[in-house]
Amino acid sequence: MSFFAERLKDLRTEKDLSMQALAELAHVSKSMICKIERDEVQPTLDVAAKLAHALGKTLSEMLHATQPVQVVYLPKDEQATWEDSRHVKRRNISPVFEGLKLEWIHVEFPPGASIVKTPSDYTAGEEKYILVIKGALEVKINEQIYRLKKGDSLYFDAKCTHTFTNPGKDSSEYFAVINHK
Repeated sequence: MSFFAERLKDLRTEKDLSMQALAELAHVSKSMICKIERDEVQPTLDVAAKLAHALGKTLSEMLHATQPVQVVYLPKDEQATWEDSRHVKRRNISPVFEGLKLEWIHVEFPPGASIVKTPSDYTAGEEKYILVIKGALEVKINEQIYRLKKGDSLYFDAKCTHTFTNPGKDSSEYFAVINHK
């Protein structure tokens, strides 16, 4: 029996739905549901999506086995930190897994500090998300300047020249999420 057929029957039974009740919820014929559950036919993506929606699941949840939730507790004192010559402090607050394409970093930026990143620092498709949590931050992307304050966020394609500057008299802090697609 295919995974989809088995999953469909299990969920329908678990929700105590008859084939007719599911057919009405999903706008799919009862005979089609019967054939799918007996593994006589493979549903089209459209039919599979309708059945998934009617059962309160995503199409992905219907087509693939759910992976167990992995929980990683990473105390602050175990998070990798580093400070550069300009006294910019970075703390990697995301766990590191082989193949993980996402970095979540907390940055403490002293007054007057500036960092320039060029396209050669990144690969195509990398994205940055910024959320200022203290002070001010100026971000220059190509020739456009964005002035961010506490609570402001910014998204951009990282494969462009960009500069971060703290224009204030006090330190600023922000979260950076980098998606290495």
